[in-house]
Amino acid sequence: MEPMNIVDRVQIAPLGYEKARVKEPIYQFNADKVVLIRQDSSTDYETDYQRDLISELEDNDRIELDTLECDFFDLESSLRVLTSAIREHEDHDVYVNASTGSKITAIAAVIACQNLGATPFYVRPEYRNDDGHLEPPEEPLVSEVGEITDIPVFSLQSPSMNQLLVLSYLAEEDGATKKELIEFGKSQEFDFIVNSKTTSEEGLYKLLETHIIDPLQSKSFISVKKDGRTKRVYLADHGKEALQIFQPE
Repeated sequence: MEPMNIVDRVQIAPLGYEKARVKEPIYQFNADKVVLIRQDSSTDYETDYQRDLISELEDNDRIELDTLECDFFDLESSLRVLTSAIREHEDHDVYVNASTGSKITAIAAVIACQNLGATPFYVRPEYRNDDGHLEPPEEPLVSEVGEITDIPVFSLQSPSMNQLLVLSYLAEEDGATKKELIEFGKSQEFDFIVNSKTTSEEGLYKLLETHIIDPLQSKSFISVKKDGRTKRVYLADHGKEALQIFQPE
C-alpha cells in the first residue's frame, strides 16, 4: 500500500506593521506551516513586535516556519514571491492573509490566489477603548505620506501556452525579431504553425501576428520597436508580471 499524502494547512502572511492580524488567524485556522513574507531588509527595518512574533512562531514546536522577503511596495516583487510560495505548497491547503503587509501585497495575494487555486482571506481590524468597547481611533492611522506610484492593470485571463512560451523566450533573450520568433515557434512546434498549410514567409508572419503579436500587444504584454530596417519585439512590464502569475511549468 502506498503511503498516504498528508495535507498540511499552510498559511502565507506578509509581515507588515501588524501583529494580531498576522498571529490570530494562524492559531484560529490551526496552521501546520506558516510562510511569513518580510519586507526587503535593504529597504526597511523590522520592529520589536514583529521580531517577537517571529520568535514566538519559531518556538512553537507544532508549527513549521519559513520566511521569505519581497518589496511590499512593488507589485512584480510581491507577485513573484507570493506565487512562488503558493506553488511550492500546491499539494496542500494554502491560505493567504491579504489583510497584512501593504495594499500592494494584498492585490498581489488576491491575483496569485485566483490563478493558483489558493484561498485569500481578510482580517478586519478592531479598535477598542480601555473599557473594551468598539470605537474609531482618535487619530488618523497615517499622518504622513510617501511616494505615490501607479498600480499596473492587466487582464487576469491567462495567455495561451504558446504565448507564455514566447514571453519566457523574450525574457531570456532580451527581445527578438519576428523572424526569430517564427523560428522559435517552429522549434517548439506551435500548433498554429505545425497545423497550417502555409509555408510562405509572408503567411508565417501573418500567423505570428494573429496568434502571438496582436493578442499580446493588445494586453500590453509586449512592445514592438523599430531597430534599423527590422522590428524587434520586447517583453513589457505587464508581460513580466504575467510571467510571475502564469509562468509555464
